[in-house]
Amino acid sequence: MDRRTFLGGSLGGFLGYALRNGGGGLATGAKRVVVLWMDGGPSQIDTFDPKPGEDTGGEFRAIETAAPGVRISETLPAVAKRMDRLSVIRGLSSPEGDHARGQYLMHTGFPLSEGFARPAAGATASAHLPASSVPQYVTIGAPGFGPAYLGAAHAPFTIDDPRRALEKLRAVERRKDRLRLARELDRGFGESTASPLLERREETLRRIEALVGTPFMKALEVEPGADEFATRCKLALNLLKAGVGYVEVQLGGWDTHIDNFSNVRRLCGQLDAPWAALIDDLVRLGLWDETILLWMGEFGRTPLINARNGRDHYPRATCAVLGGGGIAGGRLYGETDKKGIGVVKERATVADLFATLFDRLGLDPKKRFRTEFGGTATATDGGTPIRELF
Repeated sequence: MDRRTFLGGSLGGFLGYALRNGGGGLATGAKRVVVLWMDGGPSQIDTFDPKPGEDTGGEFRAIETAAPGVRISETLPAVAKRMDRLSVIRGLSSPEGDHARGQYLMHTGFPLSEGFARPAAGATASAHLPASSVPQYVTIGAPGFGPAYLGAAHAPFTIDDPRRALEKLRAVERRKDRLRLARELDRGFGESTASPLLERREETLRRIEALVGTPFMKALEVEPGADEFATRCKLALNLLKAGVGYVEVQLGGWDTHIDNFSNVRRLCGQLDAPWAALIDDLVRLGLWDETILLWMGEFGRTPLINARNGRDHYPRATCAVLGGGGIAGGRLYGETDKKGIGVVKERATVADLFATLFDRLGLDPKKRFRTEFGGTATATDGGTPIRELF
């Protein structure tokens, strides 16, 4: 069996879920997080920081939204009607213009260091949220970043195809007797070898069996949406309802070096309606005030349009969008100059973004976790919550 696709997820995710043995109590704040991850780096000017009338502004108009004074690109009309529930950080900047390093930074809140791996925000949330019978950190559409010193108990559970994952869980249900026999054989062998790997495997098998018949399994029975991203958003909602604490949904293709405007229009066409529906569903179900919604990518795109009618990597000025879970709606934090070249007001660091997320989740951004080296490490890289968004 392909260890990367077993149950539609990574082996690390299964080991992490199987070894999960608890977490900190959630005293205050939101109870769950859903991240819409725009892989490749979305253009801030063509989404949430339009520059109409400027040579950097491109082809799209800026439109009014449900939030007075907040205008966004015409590419997201359904989201525009819900901007009274969302706030935009326009003053966000990053030091990382490389995809791999930018993705690492925007998932962990720390710059990549070969000698000291940092946990993904989802892993940190998993370590903080109350223990559960379902995984607390799930990624949909792409492998998640790892738990580092927090341990395999908080590794991501990755789902590529919910139908395939459901089929494999049903297969586990049909083969319970075989799994029971495998555990007994492992136990007999383990008595003579005392192998930690066998102990972990036995626990893995037991935990996988425990998923059968749970709300997590039921959540995989998702109705197909208009396209793959729409289906992923429906699955994310199901998982949140089933008790998963941190879900990341990926929409790739945002590396628009060529034909930026046609590609952004297409991508926003995929993003707009499912995002709006997710907001509406969370509100309808009474989950909005308990759920943080975060939209972001690894960096922004250049204000200047290149010779291929594209925009290149630009971490100097980018955007993130937050809503729900104690985040005020209809607000702007930060401002770029008239051409979008640099931040001129209320600059925010990536660490500030993560501090804001953790604060609303009831986790002290300065909390220290024990590392495998015997030292401690903080939840964020010195970030300060952006209280103007509360």
